[in-house]
Order: sequence, then C-alpha cells, then structure tokens
Amino acid sequence: MKYDIQTLKVFVTVSQEGSIAKAAAKEHTVASAISKRISELEKSIGADLFYRHRRGVKLTQAGVELLQHASRVLADLSAMDSAMSNYSNGVKGQVRLVANTSTIVQFLPQDLSDFLKMHPTVKIDLEEHTSETVHKLVAGGEADLGILVPQRPLEGLDTCLYRIDELMLIMPPGHPLALKDSVRFSETLEYDHVALPRGSSLCETLVASAKQSDMPLRLRIQATSFDGLRRMVAQNLGIGILPKGSVDPFLHTEGLVARPLAEPWARRRLTLISKPVEFLPLLARLLREHLAGASHRGKP
Repeated sequence: MKYDIQTLKVFVTVSQEGSIAKAAAKEHTVASAISKRISELEKSIGADLFYRHRRGVKLTQAGVELLQHASRVLADLSAMDSAMSNYSNGVKGQVRLVANTSTIVQFLPQDLSDFLKMHPTVKIDLEEHTSETVHKLVAGGEADLGILVPQRPLEGLDTCLYRIDELMLIMPPGHPLALKDSVRFSETLEYDHVALPRGSSLCETLVASAKQSDMPLRLRIQATSFDGLRRMVAQNLGIGILPKGSVDPFLHTEGLVARPLAEPWARRRLTLISKPVEFLPLLARLLREHLAGASHRGKP
C-alpha cells in the first residue's frame, strides 16, 4: 500500500492549515519531518499534491481528491477506534427503545435490569407508545428497537419473537361470567366494557373481533392505563380484558377475578423490530440479542 495513517493525518493537517510550518506546530513536530512525509507521499502517488508558494501551500487537483478520501478514511478509523474502546472500557452509550404498554408492564423491567447488570454504563431511553406508533418510530429511524403487537405487515424491518402474552377477562367476583372456567369473547359482548383508548392494539383487536361477531362492543369507559382500567372494573363499571401479567398480581388486592379468553387471538405475539441488524449501532445490536433471547431463558 502507498499510504500509512500518520502520513494521511499529516497531509490533512497541511491541507487544513495551508502551511507546512503551521501544520508542524499543530502536530508538535518540525517542518522538515512534515515536508519529508509529503514528498514521500507525492513520490508514491506519482503526482504533486500541493502548489508551493512563499505564503504556504495550496492543493492541486490530485490533492483535492486525496483530501476527500483521506478525510473519510480518518473519520472511519476514528469511529472504529471509538467502537473498539467500548470493549476495553465497558460498553458506553445510549439505545432508544420504544414498546407498547403490555410489554413494559409485564416483561421489560426484568429483562432490562438483567441487561444493565452486564452493561452498567449503557443508558436505555425507553418510551411507551401504541403498537402503531412503535412501528412508525422504528421504520422512520427515530428509535433503534421496538416491541409491539403487529397490526400490519412489517416490510423493511427485521423481526423476531420477544414474548407471548395471554389476554384475560377481568370482573368482580359476583359477575355471571365469573362462574365459567373460560369465556368466549362473544359472551362478553352482552355486557359493558372498560377498555384502553382507540388506537391501542388491544382495543383495536376487541373492536375488530366484535365486528366479526356482528355485535357491538359496548365501550362504557376508556381508561388510559392498565391500573385505571382495573380500578374501573373493581368499581363494577364494566368488565375488562388485559394481559395476564398485568392482572394476576392485583386480583386479591383489587377484589377481582380473571378468566382466560377462549379465542386464538387471546395469545399475542409480542414482536421485536428493528432496521436490518447489520445497520444497527453496536449497543442496539447487543440489546436486540439480549431481548431476542428472553423467551428462551425460562422467564415467565
């Protein structure tokens, strides 16, 4: 090869300073050493890189082109050096993760805690959004990773299973449906529902399923959180449908009972999405690998 890194750095410095003497001062060396490196570089290329004049130097056409390439090479080397230093100093940086409510409430606290124990210098910027918004943010490059319940095709994105969650019907103990071991969704349509807002994947699923049954979904109240929804149900303002992990810990304290829904769509695939893996930053790839393996690590 005709090039070495130090000579390319010297060449870029001379180009920026417009003077060998100034470049020597900036590089903390002598002008003769700079001149020698430039001369040897010109000899190896077979073309002059600078016009010399009394007030300094000016790039030739060959010098202009070499500067473009050298600048890119040095920038890439700097990025590579920074990435590699992460391994020796502990991985540092930030990953933006967006997820739907079901994922955040049930699974992410433990999984992110495990990840941060292994990489304590990483900052995870976690935001809660509807599944549709998660899709838009990741597809638009505004988030590194996302977890959602797919509502439409995920073209152009890498996808893998993160977790499976199970939807449960919740109600006060005296409700007629509490006598059953499991409940068909069509049976719930005789009663008022408390649900999440329209636009959430869960609410849209309920609306679509009711439409298929040719029965209206009697939405009495729309709550903005799982906690709010459970409390409304506990006050006998309607029945509700929530993921199992957001229900089981609160049944006794909130005076509720839960029954599984006997519907295929009641088992939902929480899907991890990202841009193609080869284009993800190092930290995003590490977190993706960790989350992708969560369903195989024996956690609920």
